[in-house]
Amino acid sequence: MIKIAYLDYSHIFAGAERALHTIIENINTTIYSPVLIFTYPQKHQKSYNDLDCQKKWLSHKLRWWMGSDKWRHPLKGSDFIARTIWGIRLAIYLKTNHIDILHVNLLRPDVFMWLWPSKISGIKIIGHFRSQAISWIPPKRVQKCCKIILCVSKYSQCRLMSKGIYARSIVIYDSIDIATFKSNLSKSEAKQEIGFDKNCFLITSVGQLSPQKGHDNAIQAFSIIAEKYTNTILFIAGGGNSDNLIYLKSLAENVGLLNKRIFFSEQQMTNILEVYRASDLILSLTKVGEAFGLVPYEATCMGTPFIGPDKGAIKEFVTNKVNGLLVDPNSIDEIASNIKWVIENRQKAERISENLYHIITRSLSPQTMINNLTRIYNILK
Repeated sequence: MIKIAYLDYSHIFAGAERALHTIIENINTTIYSPVLIFTYPQKHQKSYNDLDCQKKWLSHKLRWWMGSDKWRHPLKGSDFIARTIWGIRLAIYLKTNHIDILHVNLLRPDVFMWLWPSKISGIKIIGHFRSQAISWIPPKRVQKCCKIILCVSKYSQCRLMSKGIYARSIVIYDSIDIATFKSNLSKSEAKQEIGFDKNCFLITSVGQLSPQKGHDNAIQAFSIIAEKYTNTILFIAGGGNSDNLIYLKSLAENVGLLNKRIFFSEQQMTNILEVYRASDLILSLTKVGEAFGLVPYEATCMGTPFIGPDKGAIKEFVTNKVNGLLVDPNSIDEIASNIKWVIENRQKAERISENLYHIITRSLSPQTMINNLTRIYNILK
């Protein structure tokens, strides 16, 4: 039996965490013994409750030494101290419980002190690199802690290697578990379930409230088409940055549509399947492209067309107007034009999405991902 610890130090349950959930849900527990490790109890962790695996918290509550997790204005250097203490606690747990592999779900630039105590203790570490941003590329000393770095696309692997090659890297795409993307609600019922008129044309921009996610461009593009298509509503579904929420609301207010035709969830959506089901069009407009980007694929599984960015990893599977709609995410006019096209060509847009559905079932299934992942685990055992 190979013991694998999966580290999730995230504060939200979003794309990376949904991918981790799928891994643990599908791993062969007759061969692998998974344990899910958290920092301290947080609300988003209830999304893992259905998993039949051991769960471990390194602390049972917030402590004085936890830096910015605990304090709004932490002392300088306190986050480094917190990461050091976390790293020591993690290494002690791994060694005490004879863990073979530590799988870090989100490899960040600041995790050296998280990983170093485990590395010197002889634990084999796999890092999962899920970003495309240059600022998120882990530096040399972090990469050298890892036996292997898993990249969620060829695009993210190229970004990782752009700062030097310090560890072996392999592309393993995240998976889409089609079996979980089901709803007993009709589209009209789903709209009412999340608080909208059943007869509206619901356009939803999905993603965390951060500047690069393109919600601002969605708002500006929507304002161009809103007057002509009076039954349309724009829903910004995501949480996170409070400053960005204020900015986005000011944009919506400036075009006279805030709380009239443009609405905000103001927090991370826990019922994202209902949102996909309710929506007539999903917008995923990350300005620099995504390292993988689950939203277009998840929308497709729920039978909803999407508009995605013409850059990043999505182009490894999606061709514009063949199995998806891709736009320059920084062109307001192009976004607006494509929204208009979907409104006027709903059946064509749905047929395009169906073409992507077949690719998902063939190339992005959980079993495909698990087969690739277990080969890596077997190399390290």
